[in-house]
Amino acid sequence: MKLLLFIVIAGILVYFFLKFLLRLYRPFFLSRTFLEIDQIYSRLLTAADNDIDSAVENFEKWQSNDRVVRTMCSEDEIMKNIDAAKAAKTHEEELHRKFIRLKERFIGDPSRLSESIVAYRRYLEVKLRQHQDATLFARTSGSISFDEMMAAAKETMIVLEENEKKLDVLLAKK
Repeated sequence: MKLLLFIVIAGILVYFFLKFLLRLYRPFFLSRTFLEIDQIYSRLLTAADNDIDSAVENFEKWQSNDRVVRTMCSEDEIMKNIDAAKAAKTHEEELHRKFIRLKERFIGDPSRLSESIVAYRRYLEVKLRQHQDATLFARTSGSISFDEMMAAAKETMIVLEENEKKLDVLLAKK
């Protein structure tokens, strides 16, 4: 009986000690997580800037009468590509601002903060992988069929939209 009582008391003490350690470690874990998110976000912005630079470079080639670029697309298509690249970068910046608002709002509510961290981090990782896949598909054209590429793009877009909706729902909560 004494042994059972000792085991129960030791178990309770270990439980509270671990809970105390986790509470102590939480700020360090959050700062590391936010740093990782910022690094992923900066890589995503770099990819978006590269897309804009590439579109602008194509426009400059088109203006300098480069035959290859002129036969591939019209000036309107190039301008649409530039506008789309700028809109994509603006969207990424807007979504990051939403995450910052969520981070500030839920800093005292660990469960909602963790939901927003998981949703935004997943969004960033999928978006970065989407940029990498697009670059890979462009370099290895012909090794994958158009239907396979479109199916992968649709799946990726579904995941991205779900994570964006999750952030919007969290932002709407009070």
